[in-house]
Amino acid sequence: MTQLLIAAFIVAAALAYSAWVLMPASWRRAGAARLARRASRSGLAQERARAIQARLERAGACSECASCKGCARAPPAPR
Repeated sequence: MTQLLIAAFIVAAALAYSAWVLMPASWRRAGAARLARRASRSGLAQERARAIQARLERAGACSECASCKGCARAPPAPR
């Protein structure tokens, strides 16, 4: 029974990781912000929560894309 639970946990973790890596950058940034807010509310230091958010935002299918944030929707430039 224990082996089954461990295997199920490993499969669930792999599924969550692959979903996170393959999701669009804008969704990943929004999810990272939500996770950082929850972490800071649960008592984690604010600096640590921001570090976690930055690390999660950079984790993507392609490292070049994740670091530039060029695909994110930016507000239109004023004329």
